[in-house]
Amino acid sequence: MDKRISRALGTVGLIIVAGLPAMAAGSASAPIAIGSVESLQRIGLDPAYPLNGYYVLTQDIDASETAQWNNGAGFLPIGTAPSFGTPMDVTDEESPDSGGKDLFFNGWFDGQGYRIRGLYINRPENHGVGLFHTLAATAVVVNVGIEGGSITGAHYVGGLAGGNWSESVSACYSTAAVSGLSRIGSLIGINRGFIDACYATGPVQGDHFIGGLVGRNYKGVIQECYAAGPVSGNGWVGGLTGNAVEAEAIACFWDVTTSGTTFSAGGTGEPTERLLLPGTYTASGWDFTAIWDIARGKGYPRLKSLWK
Repeated sequence: MDKRISRALGTVGLIIVAGLPAMAAGSASAPIAIGSVESLQRIGLDPAYPLNGYYVLTQDIDASETAQWNNGAGFLPIGTAPSFGTPMDVTDEESPDSGGKDLFFNGWFDGQGYRIRGLYINRPENHGVGLFHTLAATAVVVNVGIEGGSITGAHYVGGLAGGNWSESVSACYSTAAVSGLSRIGSLIGINRGFIDACYATGPVQGDHFIGGLVGRNYKGVIQECYAAGPVSGNGWVGGLTGNAVEAEAIACFWDVTTSGTTFSAGGTGEPTERLLLPGTYTASGWDFTAIWDIARGKGYPRLKSLWK
């Protein structure tokens, strides 16, 4: 189902009111400010920073020091240790209950147009690896960029999250280098929710179910997104998504030149020169008034909320 109607009504969208999405207005009178990588890591580990909390970034965060954390393992994905030390089980995309567990992040996270730069995670034996382990069905994550850095896991690995069940992931991007075994995506490893107006340009590599934006789109919807990073693997490797089951990719694109592949389990493949032209996107209904911006022939579309 095309969810542009939902976006227009503000139930899934990029409307900003006093620094928070319109759908969050009045829900959190005093959101928790995140202004450092240390405070970011406290989410889900400190009782004062619960997984169902309301958070806003207050500035760009330099996360490069995470390369020295935890004996080289780096940042601990948010939600990995929800019981203050108990490891999460692997995300199960075939279970409708996986996205509803209180142990996953199920709060609000508004980047307010800021970026997290140089995030480093090196956990090759862990499942559910990214800034967030997994986003629960009630989670909302908007207006944040994961810029640069390196993220490595086993299964379900993405720059933003290893798994997504949320219906409200909007205006986010990743340029991180992401690697693992299966269900590996530059933005999201496995998607069973709704991703709207996002993009990814970082390199992705793994064994199977490898995608430039999403590794596996399992009964999920991706709308108005693009991917332009190189992808490599041994099976089900796609420019936008590596594999899809009962899923939709609406008005989405990938770069067949930079990705190195003409295959994707969703989306439309175009050469670089076509993806630098606004007409390629407006023909599919992209919004260059409120959401996107592009300099004709000079670069890919950019999110207005992340380029102030």
